[in-house]
Amino acid sequence: MKIMFVCSSFGGGGAEKVAVKLSSALADLGHDIVYLYWRSKKGQEYEVDDAVSLKKISASNPVSRAWAVSRAIKAERPDAVLSFTDIPNIITYFGCLLSRPYKCLRVPNVRIDVSEKYRNLKMTPLIRVLSFLHGLSCKSAPMVLVNSEDSGASLCKYYQINEKKVHCIYNPVFDKLPVSPTGLEYSNSAGKQRIKAVNIGRLTKAKDQRMLVLTIDHAVRELGIDIELDIYGEGDLENELKSEIASRDLTGRVFLKAFDPDIEKKIKNYHLFLFSSRWEGLPNALIEALGSGVEVVSTDCPSGPREILGDGKFGNLVDIGNYQQMAEAIARIFPEGSYIASNDTSARKMSDDLSKHLEKFTIPFVTAQYAQLVSRKINEQ
Repeated sequence: MKIMFVCSSFGGGGAEKVAVKLSSALADLGHDIVYLYWRSKKGQEYEVDDAVSLKKISASNPVSRAWAVSRAIKAERPDAVLSFTDIPNIITYFGCLLSRPYKCLRVPNVRIDVSEKYRNLKMTPLIRVLSFLHGLSCKSAPMVLVNSEDSGASLCKYYQINEKKVHCIYNPVFDKLPVSPTGLEYSNSAGKQRIKAVNIGRLTKAKDQRMLVLTIDHAVRELGIDIELDIYGEGDLENELKSEIASRDLTGRVFLKAFDPDIEKKIKNYHLFLFSSRWEGLPNALIEALGSGVEVVSTDCPSGPREILGDGKFGNLVDIGNYQQMAEAIARIFPEGSYIASNDTSARKMSDDLSKHLEKFTIPFVTAQYAQLVSRKINEQ
């Protein structure tokens, strides 16, 4: 098959990471892959397989980008076009209209709980138009792909889409199934150690890292927990978070770190992963943490965390915004108020249940699902 991916960039976010991994994996299987994008994110771009044809659109506004997509479709003549996130979904919808009479399978990928997203946005005239157009792009497509069952149900309800055309395929996160995560290790002779926690995500209202600052403050001052937190990400709320950290005298415990495209390789160097989102789609970072062998505490937000953590079987779920609950969950995980190493080498071995659960997030498993579903839909047209 010849497949065209349409995404705003190939770096900096979870949807982009999924698109890059998926396009690279499909290219490795021998499919002809073109990756169309229009924004460069220097220093944040993910590694794309050499077999993927990267093509940048120079157009600077949505209308001209739609024309550019239509020209690319006519020139490349793909069997299917997969777009990721709302704006690329809208642009690709118009791009396919403008490329007629040539017809290909258009597959919007929705990576967020749309109901929660728009509920938390100020519904300005522009946002209303974008919401309407995104709904139109999804309802008119032969099929729509989502990355969690909850976000799929939300999409169908919010845009009044027939649930039969919406298919859930989880994010491709792991190159291969994690076998025996070990996490950060200390020798027993080191005694008690400060708990090292990590969070990954854009510094935005949706990710709500302020809750994490309050969690650390409460854990240290009220529960006597010796803990520090690294937050990896960039965003509009950086200055607000810096002020919050300083005002609570946590500059020696909470550290804001720059975006790191290889951060998933470093999660295992921590004891604990904290996740504070108010709404999601299917957060890659939470899946990566689960496969890295670290303890996990996450808000039970729509959608994703509950599915990822198996209804709390594989990690701790707390209420959205409830920093006291999160701090208390940390206290239950580390009852001594610090990290204490163990000689038990089997303590962190992956259970069979977790191994089977994580297989759904491996690149080979997800890529096979995409290839089979897209191929079948092309043949049905």
